[in-house]
Amino acid sequence: MTVHETDTIDYIYLEETDHAPVLVVSDPMGWTEEEEQPHLELLMEKLNTQIAFVDSGEISKVWPEHTSDEPVWVEVAARCALSERARAFYAHAGEVMADANMRLRLMLLS
Repeated sequence: MTVHETDTIDYIYLEETDHAPVLVVSDPMGWTEEEEQPHLELLMEKLNTQIAFVDSGEISKVWPEHTSDEPVWVEVAARCALSERARAFYAHAGEVMADANMRLRLMLLS
């Protein structure tokens, strides 16, 4: 699954250091001028799905020991370096997710 399947959680793992759940978003899309707007829209929908998964408490079905006061990470595994607009989007999305006790990180795959 990838960012194209906006209504699903791609993958979940438990962070080794602090045992926080990490929701992974697989993002193979590029950031060319023609790809940028559809990419941002898909990414926004996908991140909203991650937020809803945590906000609704559904994450507790997968990780029963998780409590709502513990942060959840969302890690976007991306194939392409970000455009300027994408960087601004990630900065804003990180702020929004922080309000939901979530942390956003980007992992560029080479």
